[in-house]
Amino acid sequence: MTARPPRARGRARTPDAAAAVPEVLELQHLPLALIEVGGHNPRRALGALDELAASIEAHGLLQPVVVRQTGARFELIAGHRRVEALRRLGREHVPAIVRSADVDQAYVLTLVENLQRADLRPTEEAQGLEALVRQRGWSTRQVATAIKRSQAYVSKRLRVFEDPLLAPAVLTNQLSVSAAEELLAASEAARYELLSRAVEQGWDRQKVRAAIREVLVPRGARPPGLTRRIHQFRIDLRDIRPDQLTEPDRRELRQLFAELSMLARASIERRKRVFPPLPAR
Repeated sequence: MTARPPRARGRARTPDAAAAVPEVLELQHLPLALIEVGGHNPRRALGALDELAASIEAHGLLQPVVVRQTGARFELIAGHRRVEALRRLGREHVPAIVRSADVDQAYVLTLVENLQRADLRPTEEAQGLEALVRQRGWSTRQVATAIKRSQAYVSKRLRVFEDPLLAPAVLTNQLSVSAAEELLAASEAARYELLSRAVEQGWDRQKVRAAIREVLVPRGARPPGLTRRIHQFRIDLRDIRPDQLTEPDRRELRQLFAELSMLARASIERRKRVFPPLPAR
């Protein structure tokens, strides 16, 4: 079976416009035997193919793969797991969208498509981000728009992967990326001391955040930006309807009200400690 060439219904866009809506192309059913996996995919571990194959068997393939034509064959741009799951099921054809992309454009499209996934390993994400930012010269804003993440997300991930101690800990699975991001708030000296404790004791993100708070705001000190945060909290509560509150919300608010009541009644004057009189000799 020879696949028909794609008929574009829209004008092709440049790879730098990967964040924009891609051109709409005709859906084709291509022989799996003609599809090859390109060498630019940052994803190495496919994982959970049995579950995906079972889902496809039960519900069908819900999303077509994306390929580009290379002579009589097709190079896979997006959908590596779907293709492998279909092969595992013994299928011979796959629904596919054929993009009119050259080698360079296909490389960028593959990176962007894979970086949008939530199940990338840290090494794969690091390689993909480095390729777009360092090799392609994209700004963090361009990358964030393309992979549908915030600019802060991209910036923090890059800082983690470039840190000489955080990066090895994350890439060797000794520390989660989210926990490493929390450590970015600490000074270098405190960061590396906390990193050692986090790896040794297996801290999660919440534990790291609590430890960072102890470092940045010593016990008994007034937290920075307290007035601003109190004001913002008041604004947030003003727009909340009672029916929007969950039971955990109500429980926390009751506890907050009790603590605020105690704080409001507390004296602002520092009392001198009164020691009992010494016994007469």
